[in-house]
Amino acid sequence: MVERTFGLLKQHHGLAKARYLGLERNKTRAQLIAMSHNLKTGMNIFKQMRSLGDCYAQ
Repeated sequence: MVERTFGLLKQHHGLAKARYLGLERNKTRAQLIAMSHNLKTGMNIFKQMRSLGDCYAQ
């Protein structure tokens, strides 16, 4: 699962190349991209669980 996530981040979010000079700026960028990916994934899981809850609420 980890390799798939890195592949997605490299392909769709530009982590294949360093954008800035200096390790610290690139590290910060990678952390922000990872956080946004985690938030997006978490929201998708939340939506799925919420829709399953609606099915069983009747």
